[in-house]
Parts: sequence; C-alpha cells; structure tokens
Amino acid sequence: MDIADLLSFVAAQVEAQKTGATAVVTWVDGVAFVTGEFLPSPQTIEETLKGRIHYSVVMFSETSFQAEKRVTWNGREYSIKLNRGESNPNFAALAKFLKNYKP
Repeated sequence: MDIADLLSFVAAQVEAQKTGATAVVTWVDGVAFVTGEFLPSPQTIEETLKGRIHYSVVMFSETSFQAEKRVTWNGREYSIKLNRGESNPNFAALAKFLKNYKP
C-alpha cells in the first residue's frame, strides 16, 4: 500500500484506542510494516513454540527510513515513529519476503 495510507491506518488505530501512545511502525531494509497477531490458542501457542509465527494481517509499504514520519488524519497531525527492526531475524525475513511479494 502507499506509505500515506499505511500511516493513516496507524494513526486511525492510535486514535481509536485513545491511549495517547506514540504510534510505531517497524522498518527493515526499505519496508515499513505493521502486523496483527492471532488471539492465543493452543494451536498458535504450539506453532510459536516450534518457531513458527503466524500473523493475521500484515500491512506494508516501501519507504525510506526516517526516525519519524508525519501524517494528517481526520484533520489532526500525527507523528509516526519508524523503529528499525533489522536486528530481529523474523522481521528481517518478513521484510525480504515483502520486498519480493507480488499480489
């Protein structure tokens, strides 16, 4: 998806949660992404213990790294922090997959 759309989605989620938290998006090798997890179940716990991670959703966009990006959503400006995730081998593998993903 377009980076502006991804950041707008993240801003909307922060607004909906009303926690006042700073929004964070993971960034690795030119790919910014957010993931959604399945609710814990015996199956997902077993898979995790075997080293398999399952995401219910992955939203991503190719973009350059900046420590912070800004987006206006619903008339309000939001700062979205990009967190470098290349030290996490799971995130590095996911970013590599996403860079080559063709829908």
